[in-house]
Amino acid sequence: MVSRGRHLLVFDVVAVAMSIVAAFAMRFDANDVFGRLAPYLPAALVPLLVMPPVFVAFGLYRREWRYASVNEMFAIVGAVLVGTGVSFVFELLLGAIDLSSPQLNLGTFGFPRSVSFIEGLLILALVGGSRFALRAGLERRGLSAGSDEAPGLVKTLVYGAGEVGATVVRVASRDPDAGLSIVGFLDDDRGKRGMQFVGKRVYGDLDDLDLAIRQTHARQMLIAMPRASGQVVRRILDAAGQRGLTVRTVPPPRGLVTGDIEVDRPRDVSLEDLLRREPVSIDLDAVAGYLNGASVLVTGGGGSIGSELVRQILTVGPRQLVVLDHQEEALWALENELGERAGQSAAALRTVLADVRSLPAIDRIIREVQPDVVFHAAALKHVPMVELYPSEGVMTNVLGTYHVLLACQRANVPRFVLISTDKAVDPVGAMGVTKRMAEHLTVAAAQRTGRPYVAVRFGNVLGSSGSVIPTFQQQLAHGGPITITHPDVTRFFMTITEAVSLILEAASSPRTGEIYVLDMGEPVRIVDLARDLIRLSGLDPERIQITFTGLRAGERLHENLFHDHEITEPTVHEGIFRVRSNGQPVSSKQVENLTRELARAAEARDDAAVRDLLHQVAAIGAPAESPADGALRSGLSAAIEAATTAMRPGRPVMDDRPGGPAGG
Repeated sequence: MVSRGRHLLVFDVVAVAMSIVAAFAMRFDANDVFGRLAPYLPAALVPLLVMPPVFVAFGLYRREWRYASVNEMFAIVGAVLVGTGVSFVFELLLGAIDLSSPQLNLGTFGFPRSVSFIEGLLILALVGGSRFALRAGLERRGLSAGSDEAPGLVKTLVYGAGEVGATVVRVASRDPDAGLSIVGFLDDDRGKRGMQFVGKRVYGDLDDLDLAIRQTHARQMLIAMPRASGQVVRRILDAAGQRGLTVRTVPPPRGLVTGDIEVDRPRDVSLEDLLRREPVSIDLDAVAGYLNGASVLVTGGGGSIGSELVRQILTVGPRQLVVLDHQEEALWALENELGERAGQSAAALRTVLADVRSLPAIDRIIREVQPDVVFHAAALKHVPMVELYPSEGVMTNVLGTYHVLLACQRANVPRFVLISTDKAVDPVGAMGVTKRMAEHLTVAAAQRTGRPYVAVRFGNVLGSSGSVIPTFQQQLAHGGPITITHPDVTRFFMTITEAVSLILEAASSPRTGEIYVLDMGEPVRIVDLARDLIRLSGLDPERIQITFTGLRAGERLHENLFHDHEITEPTVHEGIFRVRSNGQPVSSKQVENLTRELARAAEARDDAAVRDLLHQVAAIGAPAESPADGALRSGLSAAIEAATTAMRPGRPVMDDRPGGPAGG
């Protein structure tokens, strides 16, 4: 261990010797230093014998001084203090011995005590100073290697003069492969303007961007604020983009901690960055409390939400995790992705090819699996498709939910969680009504069993299959145009990861028959989303045509998270609300009767009868004056005439739906 720092050890021995001589010179203010020192030998040489072993014990020769920090400073100070203290004791003891008559006279200490104090200060200065001089030299050498003139490096301004920004500078200076030449900083804190931060100038905030570009000739902006809100990221992106800078970002803290993304490998800004919200603190103890060691079944596990549920549940350590879907390709892909991870977590990951429309299949699987928790994510969620084929929507969204709930009741499954959608709120189309009926079925089952069977309702998720983002990306790949239904249409958006984390936390509640709603933040205009995507694709929004095609049957301008007759209540979980209805009570018998009638009509593929029954579903539970029934009638009537138009090629899907391909 010492051999790695043998050069430093030699230096330290010389430094201690020099400190001894200098301490006597300062103490006696004499030209004949060695003459003054000789009477105190051998006591004066004690530090030469004590200090090196103490330094070894404190690990001063096992450290990487290129990365020296406050911890290394404390180690040096501690080593010098201990070494000085031990030396002081031995110096006094030896100084009390008369060499002509070796007797210990504790009453007379001949060694000057102030010398030990001066020696300690000098040793600290020389040893500590040498280490940090070494660090500064290595740092300067690294910076010069990554200087502005170095070939292949992009002159980069860093937005964020904080810990992450400092790390970026250090890492980029040592790793030419990062391709970064950091030429300065910007920061929202105006108090940092004009300061030197890790050797680079802080030019100010965005108002000083032109000055920074003019003086540094920067060609790139790197956002080093992983916790910045989407609004801040958007502001930086717009300002830098207008000046021709490429904008990249350091990943969020989760990616840095897990090691999935490295700080010296910044990535392009994504839509998730622009929609980034304040981080939500998840109660991991509450989630682990009901999932760790449990048997868990996820229906629709091949879809966007279902597969993310599987990923996150797997990290909590379930005893058994069963993934059910009716799409074999989705199951195969999930098996390939998660097989190795499941082996590492000791969870028995199992995939099951089955359809929630089949009660015998679902009943058999749930009896066999004996799950402690069932997450029901299987559904048809494509609004125009369900509008065109309402019987199919009923078969999956209503009867599928009924089958899973019935099987859970028969097998005494303790906990059930329905993945719902904001389109179930005051629905104007078949898909929304079928999901509303699924909520009614869940609440009715909870009332019958007294178990924590709950529904979790939320808006759109970014990047789900068949959603607006992939559609826009395909259109951009062909040079446009981008098609949008209406210039004012808005939707709520959330990342899949955050949505699923909140679902898992909401499901930890022991309450019975609750409907929970996730805090989706502010709605986003689809036009703004499209323009952001154009910019992030490196294209000019002014040159890409955006065409408005008109709302389709079953769609509306703005989605809601709550019915007009619902009251929201906060929960102990941040970002999760509970809803209470002040409308007409919904009886289990009423729900059962409508389910039977819907089943008969859907199995006969009598779409007209299905639509008539969906009118009744939309009305139950709402106050008598509720506009929901009239809006639904208008939407469903228009669907018959507009069905063909709704499926016309080239029209985008305007719901970034929670789920993806219908699972199960």
